[in-house]
Amino acid sequence: MEKALQRIIRKTGRKPVSCKCEKCRNQCRTPCLGTPDDILRLIEAGYRNRLAPTLWGVGLVMGRLPYMVPMVQAIREDNGFCTFYHNGLCELHDLGLKPTEGRLSHHTITMENFKFGKSLSWNVAREWLDETNRPTIDRITFLMAK
Repeated sequence: MEKALQRIIRKTGRKPVSCKCEKCRNQCRTPCLGTPDDILRLIEAGYRNRLAPTLWGVGLVMGRLPYMVPMVQAIREDNGFCTFYHNGLCELHDLGLKPTEGRLSHHTITMENFKFGKSLSWNVAREWLDETNRPTIDRITFLMAK
């Protein structure tokens, strides 16, 4: 069975990348989205207190979806960056826990080459709607409520 990361790579054409340029570091102003599997791994690694329920509304704002997508994601700190961004880098990167959007995002993604159906954020958000992920989402809901 194809895993979420493999499916997202196939649908977006993106491959895992590691870039530390200023443009890529500035992407950390918005926490990267994780699939249900990514978020469960973060909870199991002890990061529950740095995650929160949220609604992904990009598809609604762009007129592509008639609803927002409920999910759990990393929080944005008062300093304007993702909770996992420290000293110019993602603390999850070397731990192998970086969420899918961050693993596949790169500064070459711009509005000029943006296509909603192939976008990383939509393809990660879509994983939260996939019924095959329901057991993982139920587990996340249980663990977040503890």
